[in-house]
Amino acid sequence: MGTAPPELSVEAAAGVPTTVAPRPPLWQRLWFMLQFVTSVAVTVGVLVYLLQPQPVPPRVAPLAAETSSVVTVVGPRLIRIQAGTPFDRNLQRVVVQRRSISDPVLTVTGRVVASLRPGKGKGNDFWQFDAPEVLTIFNDWQKAQADISFAETQLILTQKLAAARLEAQKQVVARLEKLVSAGTDTLKDLATEKANLLQVDLQGRKEVHEAETAVRLARRTEATLARQLQQLGLDPDLLRTATSDIDIVQADVPEGWLHRVRIGQGCRAVFFGIPQETFTGRVNSIAPVLSRERRSLRVLFVIDDPHDKLRPGMFAEIGLGTDPRHTLLIPADAVLHVGRSDYVLVAAGDDTWRVTEVQVGEPHQGEVEILEGLREGEQILGKGAILLKPAVVQALWERQWTATEEQP
Repeated sequence: MGTAPPELSVEAAAGVPTTVAPRPPLWQRLWFMLQFVTSVAVTVGVLVYLLQPQPVPPRVAPLAAETSSVVTVVGPRLIRIQAGTPFDRNLQRVVVQRRSISDPVLTVTGRVVASLRPGKGKGNDFWQFDAPEVLTIFNDWQKAQADISFAETQLILTQKLAAARLEAQKQVVARLEKLVSAGTDTLKDLATEKANLLQVDLQGRKEVHEAETAVRLARRTEATLARQLQQLGLDPDLLRTATSDIDIVQADVPEGWLHRVRIGQGCRAVFFGIPQETFTGRVNSIAPVLSRERRSLRVLFVIDDPHDKLRPGMFAEIGLGTDPRHTLLIPADAVLHVGRSDYVLVAAGDDTWRVTEVQVGEPHQGEVEILEGLREGEQILGKGAILLKPAVVQALWERQWTATEEQP
């Protein structure tokens, strides 16, 4: 038997010459292996670095070199300043005093939403609004009020008519009873009139009930429309009693400033279209519902406009709380803002100052009004207090750190 011929590849069978790829040299293979090992080592190193716990940064930045020797934090919210040093002499000491002012405690932006325009002749004044939908609701609300008056009048007349019919039928029955007793009329006629008496009574009750239902529906419609006016920022009671010498202004007061607003509070308004004139007024009402989108409440102001200069839609800057009042004023330089709070350094004795949180109002010519946190007669640091802000931050951290360590 002969030996079998060697198997041919597809390329050889097709007559295509075959080539064998040359093997890379040794130095190139070593270079590729070195790159692979280096990549693996770098990846492992990065993962180890990321998995290791990072060092905790210092709680506060260190004090500046020129102040660290004279300013020390001696306890939670307590700072000591070395007396007699140039740094200490540059700090201003101020005694908190109470003074009478009439500047606003809060400034917001508002617009005229309604104005009672004088009409031709007495009693023909008419309302103008800054939005057409408000006018539509107002007209429907006025119609609902007229419907209530009509329905109440109809109820009174229906009650009187039902009572008169019932009384007349009772007299007819009483007269027939006497005639039947005298023998001039039959019992059949008396029974018929008694049945008519019951029918008159039932018909009267039905008519009175329908009139009462009409009154309830009219009142419900009026209450619904009044609530819609309230949601749009208008007070229905004010619309009933307003006169043509006032205008209704609306402003959105942020939720965080609501404690500064109260009904009856005085205000001053400067309109962008009439910047040379200041209008006075008062807070009339505060909306009962908070705006979900703006997180604010709508406040209505009644602005005096005896010369009819304002028009619906005009914008104004409104200062709230312009009634004369006695309040605490301190230099604006004394207030240090840290995080979301304001602080003042109050004297605590022995060259020690306490970091005290305060609630501030509006600025007044280089001073700010203190709403809470200070008492009259206390001594504070004024000009130069900003240099102590790093120490204030550290003193606040000391208090937080102590409170954290005390927790079990």
